[in-house]
Amino acid sequence: MKEQKTCEKSEKCPIYDGVLKSNYILTSSYKSVYCNNGIDGKNKCKRYQVSKILGSCPPNLLPNHILSVDEIISKIKSEKKVSLVTN
Repeated sequence: MKEQKTCEKSEKCPIYDGVLKSNYILTSSYKSVYCNNGIDGKNKCKRYQVSKILGSCPPNLLPNHILSVDEIISKIKSEKKVSLVTN
């Protein structure tokens, strides 16, 4: 079975074709390292990993975020708890 090179989430990914559109070099870099790099790219992409676990991820999460996936998920969950308490 041939591996799909481009991430199946790329169509809806704001990083792939959205918020960084004006920065062509950065967008091209992300696409090359993460989005169009098959399983290796997915294994490195924090956006992909978080969305596989939670079903979605924040639109402003970068593929190379400094926090670990576990730390990102913990932060997302704690922020949801805070917003539930304040509403």
